[in-house]
Amino acid sequence: MMTMQETWKKNFRILWFGSLITGLGNAMTLPFIVLFIETLGNFNKTELNLLGAAAFSLTYLSKALVSPFWGKLADLKGRKLMCLRASGVMTFTILMVGLSPNVWFLLFFRAMQGAFSGYINNANALMSVSAPVKIRGRVMSKLITGDITGLLIGPLIGSFLATSVGYRGSFFITSFLMAVVFLTTLFGVKEDFVPITKKELQPVLPIMKKIGWQFFLALFGSLLAVQATTNAITPMISLLVREIDPGSNNLVIITGVVSAAPGLATIVMAGLVGRLIDKLGALKSMLIFLTSAIVCLILTSMVQNIWELVVLRFILGVSDAALIPSIQVLTIQNVPNSIFGRIFSYNQSAQAMGNVLGPMLAAVIATGFGYKSIFLFSAVIEILALMAWLIYSKQHRVELKS
Repeated sequence: MMTMQETWKKNFRILWFGSLITGLGNAMTLPFIVLFIETLGNFNKTELNLLGAAAFSLTYLSKALVSPFWGKLADLKGRKLMCLRASGVMTFTILMVGLSPNVWFLLFFRAMQGAFSGYINNANALMSVSAPVKIRGRVMSKLITGDITGLLIGPLIGSFLATSVGYRGSFFITSFLMAVVFLTTLFGVKEDFVPITKKELQPVLPIMKKIGWQFFLALFGSLLAVQATTNAITPMISLLVREIDPGSNNLVIITGVVSAAPGLATIVMAGLVGRLIDKLGALKSMLIFLTSAIVCLILTSMVQNIWELVVLRFILGVSDAALIPSIQVLTIQNVPNSIFGRIFSYNQSAQAMGNVLGPMLAAVIATGFGYKSIFLFSAVIEILALMAWLIYSKQHRVELKS
């Protein structure tokens, strides 16, 4: 019989691995999905751009719309079941994308993949309630490194697989890896959850009202802001690099370094940042690192060379390493177990909408004002999030003074 400490540590290892493979799977296939689409028909450049954007955005849009339903089910049945649902269905949908006979088939299953996704969010939710309170910040910061590591090494592995086994083969291998995640989660993760009936399920709105709308405005707004900020420049990062260093002969390599800098910072600094969250408190950490991100984004809009860009992107990654875990800890501290799954699902919807809106709005802004203006746009979004937390913090000065 395992002790509670042994149980949460085993859960952490399995859920970290699951988050790694989920992040890896997305990063392995997304970089060349437009090239795969190109093999499914005779498309011009404009059509390919639109279809590539649709393959990306449909997944997150359907995720945003469906997440509240899964959140209600999580409150009824537990978070482990949601991890199994996500990894199991993703095994199937990724396989079907690899078998796509035409682009409409591909888009349908990309949308379905988004609708049934959520392994990482539910892994975070499960760990957030099972990790010891005193080290919760460190645990949540380290758990995020699984997904980030997958996102960092995914493009490299994906490029190798696409070259060696073809585009379809890459999806088949990703599907197999998700099946491994399903099995390890099924047999390895233990959740201390007592199921409740639908009659016992408390309505979410009255409890949210009792907690205070200021908290939820800050919570959902900051999640959307962080995700939008992280991904706003992503589709155009190579174009920004070329604009800053037009004479470079290593555009691909330099773009890779710039793209990897935030994720590398998150991995390297996760332990230190987690200890700071545990020491300072989640709310104070939220205010400090949002301010840091805002300053960093404003400075990034004024960069003159590549290395300034790399350094500032790295610093932004340090802020990201603190912001998401702080948000999760604040959710645990303020939200009762009776609606915990639903609130986490709303968090998931806010993140997904950030993934959709960030790149879309950034593309419009870049067209009118240039690529560097995207960072000012991102700073404004995070300033609004900071203001929301400042308004909330006025009612909760006890934590700030502790």
